[in-house]
Amino acid sequence: MKDQENPKIRLLMVDDEKEFLISSTPALGRRGIDVMTAYDGAMALKMIEENEFDAIVLDIKMPGIDGVEVFHRMKMLQPDLPIIMLTGHGSVPQAFETSKAGVFDYLSKPCDIDELVEVIRKAVTHADTPIESDGNKNIKPGVKIKLLIIDDEVDLLASLKNVLQRRGMEVITAQNGEEALKHIQAFLIDVVVLDVKMPGMDGLEVLERIKKESSNVEVILLTGHPTVDTALTGIKQGAFDYVVKPPDVDDLTDTIRKAYLQREENILERQQNMIKDIRERYPD
Repeated sequence: MKDQENPKIRLLMVDDEKEFLISSTPALGRRGIDVMTAYDGAMALKMIEENEFDAIVLDIKMPGIDGVEVFHRMKMLQPDLPIIMLTGHGSVPQAFETSKAGVFDYLSKPCDIDELVEVIRKAVTHADTPIESDGNKNIKPGVKIKLLIIDDEVDLLASLKNVLQRRGMEVITAQNGEEALKHIQAFLIDVVVLDVKMPGMDGLEVLERIKKESSNVEVILLTGHPTVDTALTGIKQGAFDYVVKPPDVDDLTDTIRKAYLQREENILERQQNMIKDIRERYPD
């Protein structure tokens, strides 16, 4: 039981770098966090079964059971437990895989101890209950996804437009960020496929603008040069997924459809929350 007058956060840190754990534990302790440590995934899973924790800090890459596998097993054991991932050498696909499954936040190693403490406290205070999606949901018959593809490679734009139109999507294209933002203002767009590296306004800046001005639009990042830092920035700015160029058309089509379904789910949730708020404000 935590002391109600001066509650300590119960944290499990999982990392195969023992020096990092040894140096971090007393620093976190001085900041009101009660830390237990595990040097590998198997030890961490055993400790979760035997102890109660408020949050987990988990390295993404470890020998044996790696951080991604440990993450998924932890979520099976305790779905609501907030997990913060540390990565100094993780992969882009791993980052997006775990972000969609409910990671609270990502931090790159080496991380500032005060930043780590701030994220841990936010995780404990504000971690949301994951929304479970229905994996059997399909797009309704007759619905056409309205897609915007943004890329400065003219040949790729033309190729993707043709193949995705043949798959029943309404496709608009833009060769730069300024043109894309005008299209988003003029048309009702469901999903955006966005090149990260473009002249002028780059993809991450366009992503930030889209999420600020049209939050319902889901964005899939497209890049020929994936990096962890870019992936993590994209995640934090609200990207749905990350696809490497040249994209496999079947995989890209599947990702676009998943992004559309996520958009519909988000809109429905907002509508339900608005209805609930109205009923609470104006009861019968």
